[in-house]
Amino acid sequence: FWPHSYYQPSAAALSWYERGTDGLRNGAYYQASKALEQAIAIDGNYALARARLAQAWTELDYTDRAKDQLLAINRSSLTPKDILYLNAITATVRRDFTAAVKAYTDIAQMSPEDAQVYVDLGYAYENDGNSDKAIENYEKAIALNNGQYATAYLRAGIVYLRKQKTDKAVEMFNTAEHLYTAASNSEGVNEVLRQRGILFRDKGNYEEARVQFQRSLESARALNNEAQQITALIDLSYLASIQGFSAEAQKYAQEAVSFAEERHLENLAAGGLLELGNSFSSRSDFDQAEKYFKQAILFARANRVVRGMLNLGGLYIQTLRVDEGLPLVQQALAFFKEGNYLRSVSLCLTQIGRGYRRKGEYQAALQAFNEKLELAKQGNNQLVVGDSNAEIGAVLFDQEKYPEALDHFDTALKIYEGGSKFKIAFNKANRGNTLWRLGRYDEARTALDEAVAITNESKADYKQLIAFLDLIDGEILLSQRRFGEAQAKVNQAITLAGKDYVDVTIEAKYVLALIKAGSGGGKEAQTLSDEAVKMATGLGDSNLLSHALLAQAESALKANAADSALALALQAQQKFARGGQLESECLAWITAAQASKQLGDTAKADEQLSQARNIRSKLEQNWGAESFRTYTSRPDIQVYYKDLG
Repeated sequence: FWPHSYYQPSAAALSWYERGTDGLRNGAYYQASKALEQAIAIDGNYALARARLAQAWTELDYTDRAKDQLLAINRSSLTPKDILYLNAITATVRRDFTAAVKAYTDIAQMSPEDAQVYVDLGYAYENDGNSDKAIENYEKAIALNNGQYATAYLRAGIVYLRKQKTDKAVEMFNTAEHLYTAASNSEGVNEVLRQRGILFRDKGNYEEARVQFQRSLESARALNNEAQQITALIDLSYLASIQGFSAEAQKYAQEAVSFAEERHLENLAAGGLLELGNSFSSRSDFDQAEKYFKQAILFARANRVVRGMLNLGGLYIQTLRVDEGLPLVQQALAFFKEGNYLRSVSLCLTQIGRGYRRKGEYQAALQAFNEKLELAKQGNNQLVVGDSNAEIGAVLFDQEKYPEALDHFDTALKIYEGGSKFKIAFNKANRGNTLWRLGRYDEARTALDEAVAITNESKADYKQLIAFLDLIDGEILLSQRRFGEAQAKVNQAITLAGKDYVDVTIEAKYVLALIKAGSGGGKEAQTLSDEAVKMATGLGDSNLLSHALLAQAESALKANAADSALALALQAQQKFARGGQLESECLAWITAAQASKQLGDTAKADEQLSQARNIRSKLEQNWGAESFRTYTSRPDIQVYYKDLG
């Protein structure tokens, strides 16, 4: 039995509803919300308008408003198809995309010739992580509309972009722009410009990306479209930040924030504040970055509050306040996993992996990065595959598994080539830092020189990397026992690092201690290594402290403080053993043996040398014969290993 009459919206309400749903499908959520509010103002009983408004509010992160709209819906007198639509939209709002797919599939079976249904179904598949089914449905919508459906082309282009099929994405965006232009749909054109800009940005075509974002900004200003103006400014800010143009990034983000605040669009301003914080972070102005991340949390709602927590936690991890940062990011991860926000889950896993790496909990770090890698592979996101390999390489580097680390850095570099110079520069620095440790000095020099060439293009934006590169040069020279040259480079690194890059400063101090110890300045070496240990103690970087302790042991040995040297060497050995760091554990045993010998305990010295030989054997097995051969060709390692026979 069915009611004799079903609800019918007025013509005026229906017109605003259709404008609002078009806006939703185009990704113009703020404009969609305004149109749908108008539909409800005309007809408060319009259930689907309320549901679609809830969807718009959800996309804009106003979850409380979305819930209010769902609660206000009157389900009586709805047609069976409208009930299915209501179920589908409600499932989308609640991020139950599997249920949304089922409901839209049922609607498509009822209305197989309705192109809009297939766009909705495609979007449900898109959010459910099934990009192939999403494209299949967008292409159905295109076919049903005789190739004239701009929105379907736009959405298909977005999915092709995520799949790294850029030629197809460009084709789709070009067609969408042509159709939107023909229909005088300027908001649609702006969304195409934005997505095309993202495509160029991800390919590393930064000038072309800037042109697209700038065109979008100018058009939004001409239309007085406030939301799209804010979005364009944030896109320009983010583009500048990944190019390393921090001052420009800050300018655009500040403009977005001020514009949004003036118009009481604080939730949209939160995104700008996060970008502003990121731009300060990239310039190593961590105090300002922290200020803006906290301000974003105050401005934002739900999703953006948690994004603020993620960014703030990541900042704390970067500045070695790991125990403060890790809980914030773990809390964010739980929220994003529950809400199925896959991109944000990936960002959380990055920071969690970095936090565990800093703490020396390497298996937990690898677990996080491998989870990130699997998500990237599932979504066929090659850039994130590259990032994941770079992060895994960093963990393996800290574990002193240099051949494996190098493989991951190489994989990342192949993906980065032709893209972000910022990522390429850091990757080449990491490759160089790995290669020299394996005794492959010429290859290391090539990689490091290429990194230096990139930093020379914009020195103000690569301060940390420039200091790091000087430190690497100093370590290379130390390994070659060229103490005078090494000292000059490391002092330069300390000057550049200053108070901004504490990790570089600590490492530089203990490297300088080793230089002094190697060149006969035992007392001075002790002072420097004591400073390094003091600075590293209490910070959230286990690896820095372990290496500082080993340097302190070597310095004490050269200063004839054998008792202290022995205790420190054994303390370092235990830490390296826990971390599976075979190279440094071997050196710690050798230092302990030298201290025992200095104390006259030859039996203990022989026992400790036996331990060193055992670890050396494991190291050769772990690295392989060729890598171990080039490693042992290093002048410093030949000196260390002379007692091992």
